[in-house]
Amino acid sequence: MTGNMWRSALSLLLLLLAEEQVSSFAPGSFTKSLLVQSRQFGTKSLQKMTVSQTVEGGEASVTPVSAPDMDAFANGYKTVFDEQLCKVCSPTEGAVPDDLVGTYFRCGPAMFSAGSIVPPKTSILQPKQPPVPDGKDMDRMVKHPFEGDGAVLAVTFPGDGTATSRFRFVRTTAFTNERKAGKKLYKGMDSTREMGSSVGNGQGNDLNLPMFRHHLQPGLNKKRKNTSNTRTIYWGKRLLTLWEGGLPYKLDALSLDTEGRSQLGGVLKEQDPLGGKAVYDSNKNRMLLFQNIQEAGSADLTVMEFNSKFRPVTEGGGKSTATLKGFAALSDFGVTENYAVFIQPPVTAKGMQFLVSKEPGKTLDVESGAASLHLLPRPGSGKGELRTFSIPMDADSDAEVHFCNAYENGDNIVIDAIRSNSKNVSGNKAASWPWASSLDDYSRSTCKRSLWRYTVNVKTGAISKEMLTDTQSYFGV
Repeated sequence: MTGNMWRSALSLLLLLLAEEQVSSFAPGSFTKSLLVQSRQFGTKSLQKMTVSQTVEGGEASVTPVSAPDMDAFANGYKTVFDEQLCKVCSPTEGAVPDDLVGTYFRCGPAMFSAGSIVPPKTSILQPKQPPVPDGKDMDRMVKHPFEGDGAVLAVTFPGDGTATSRFRFVRTTAFTNERKAGKKLYKGMDSTREMGSSVGNGQGNDLNLPMFRHHLQPGLNKKRKNTSNTRTIYWGKRLLTLWEGGLPYKLDALSLDTEGRSQLGGVLKEQDPLGGKAVYDSNKNRMLLFQNIQEAGSADLTVMEFNSKFRPVTEGGGKSTATLKGFAALSDFGVTENYAVFIQPPVTAKGMQFLVSKEPGKTLDVESGAASLHLLPRPGSGKGELRTFSIPMDADSDAEVHFCNAYENGDNIVIDAIRSNSKNVSGNKAASWPWASSLDDYSRSTCKRSLWRYTVNVKTGAISKEMLTDTQSYFGV
């Protein structure tokens, strides 16, 4: 499996390098989106489902479409039991370009049976229960793939035609506790996951990327499990793994040893959350992160900018802040020359449930109303205060939007993003491992996604939407 992991990473990286290299903020720069199928560690990619037409005797005929290999896809939801400290690999096909030099880091869920990596033999505390294969003890299985413990894959290309791979789990506090116990300890999201695919208007428990990602109890507690499994960033010679409900974790970029939670040099407090998304501004050579502190009826939003040494920029104290109305379920954002762009879905929190349980499935309602688009001026931009516009409604939802690109073009801000349509999602029965045993099960548990372009006139507030492709797509790179 580990051999397949680095080959999968190499294939993805070569695809990225093959894309046209353009500035993040140039008008019209996002001419095409690399739409990546949901690939987890060690899985073969799904067969591309296309229909081609050929002309025979003047009549069009349709080439049969091969069905996707769901067994191969489900392999992505299997625990990786063996870590890899270091392995020099050579390609089985073709050659690695000589000018491909650097390291590719990737983070994602990789442990679905809790506590399945035993501590070293020299450890004082040894687990009472040994590791078990996935599916053998369902009490140890996570209820949703997104709750799997995070791991980092690093593939280094030295320029000599080889690649050196490493694979290590992030030693979060939760990972260490369950590793010692040999069982699942964090169950705060179980009740939400057990509500099935239809919770949150079909988007709360989406199989590939759920809107409900963590328990709403803030701070360090046993209900909110920081899996540190969402994204890696390497900036200012620091390697971090992100998860939107808590602090990032810092890792050694060479060995992938976990060094502990990071407060970004005192920028964050110990119990602060940090968003799971980072945006790189290639024009100014800056990295932008965001923080969203949620309450039932409001949220404190902060966008932070860091220079190449991972220190806050001098303009505006290195951050912009705003208070948003309502419950702000923000998981992604885009960046232009002057603004950080957020889309706030129409989510309301039930006051009493929010005070008592803070379980997302019981506390939050995803409504069918209009979403809000926020333009938060970047530090030093001189663009004033937060501006908010209502997004016109159409057949698809704007509740779960994932940014691919954003740029300014005169008075307009252009946003390319992936939208979700949950009309196909059905079922109150909770999905369980291996989650994608058949194409029908998979289709009922994940939203239809397509790539759209939003055009926002900053002066008038008018917003138009245009579909760029209806191809099922998950992550824009």
